[in-house]
Amino acid sequence: MKILFCEHPRKPLQKKGYCSYYGETFYALEKNHDVTFVSKDPKKISELGTGWDAIILGFGHTDVGDGNSPKPIVQDTSTPLFPILNKEYSALDSKLRWIKSMNATAGLTVVHQVAQFQKQTGVPFHRIMWSADTDVYHSYGSGYDHDLFFSGVTRPEQNQNFREKILSQTDRLSEYNLKLNIRSHKNNYVGKIYSPEEYAKLLARSKVCFVTTGPADIVGVRYFEVMAGNKSLVLCNSMSKDVYADIMVDGFNCVMFSDVDDFFEKAKYYLDNEDERLKIVNTAYNNFSSRMTWKHRASEIVNIIKDYL
Repeated sequence: MKILFCEHPRKPLQKKGYCSYYGETFYALEKNHDVTFVSKDPKKISELGTGWDAIILGFGHTDVGDGNSPKPIVQDTSTPLFPILNKEYSALDSKLRWIKSMNATAGLTVVHQVAQFQKQTGVPFHRIMWSADTDVYHSYGSGYDHDLFFSGVTRPEQNQNFREKILSQTDRLSEYNLKLNIRSHKNNYVGKIYSPEEYAKLLARSKVCFVTTGPADIVGVRYFEVMAGNKSLVLCNSMSKDVYADIMVDGFNCVMFSDVDDFFEKAKYYLDNEDERLKIVNTAYNNFSSRMTWKHRASEIVNIIKDYL
């Protein structure tokens, strides 16, 4: 089966760096399957040539914000077409109209609202998922430098604004060694952006990593990067079964908190109970390695496509 992965020029491929997970999706497909890459913004699918069993339209085509719409693409071939929905938290209606207008075979998305999208467009949708680059995210030896690592951006639309609320009360963990690297909407997200290797080492050298779902309830790459390291415990906000599915399971591959007080109680508990922390860390790593690597994710995408051929 020959697949063409057509990415918009606004999303150049990169194996490392900021938002490299977009490129990692393609590289995993290329490494394990017969997938070819092209950077193009076609007006018609026929511009992409012939001989493909399926065409994936990459993340960049729907990388637009509120008030904007993806550029129309006419499906003028019989080749099955699989657009990937991106940034589902902005301009969603216009993106769904775009997918409907091209008579896509099926849409792909990392969020859980596949039934909603299918009802709105009449196009089947399937959930795909992120992973982590295990060449970068691994254990980096023994020992720890930090008890808890809290990094990333804060903005009010995140789930219950947990990140802002917890950040404002970190003095409740004053007896522990915290590593904070926050970029806030309040100062236009100014702050340090670590290289992938620097970030991976910080994760691996922290006993607990605070992780939350993103806008549109996205289960982001940080969950997988932490689990891949086999050193740090994922401490994350609880969500419905629809959101986490079997990706994250409380007490199995992570610890979930329900509110701010619960976060601090569980952070202290697992920092003070090393055997219980490590049990979950090791289970999370084994589960990641057996089910969630980029090789697994690539096969999941290919199997979705095969069902339509």
